[in-house]
Amino acid sequence: MAKWIDDVTDEEIDAALAEAATLPPDPNAVSARYDRSLDVIELRLDNGRRLVIPREEMQGLQSATPEQIADVQIFFGTDISWPQLDLDHNLLSLLEGRYGSEKWMESLAKKKLAA
Repeated sequence: MAKWIDDVTDEEIDAALAEAATLPPDPNAVSARYDRSLDVIELRLDNGRRLVIPREEMQGLQSATPEQIADVQIFFGTDISWPQLDLDHNLLSLLEGRYGSEKWMESLAKKKLAA
């Protein structure tokens, strides 16, 4: 049975905070760029890793011009934004391999099966 907030003890809160402190922090993007020659979005993360995603797999970028795609910005380390396109993607979703809505991801899966 679910507990109500009033039912949570100080000890339980302290234990949850202590457990959370042991978890590694979520990465943040420190730079983003469009590599036109490879047609990919490259995100550099604060943990030294890079995330490279084919442009055509990212919802909202499929019909954008190279200039629009190149105008990519990062906000708060987690919001990847294309202002000219009024388009945003979340870094954590991208790291999980989610490049758009559920419907978009289903369409990508179908395309990959057909290839």
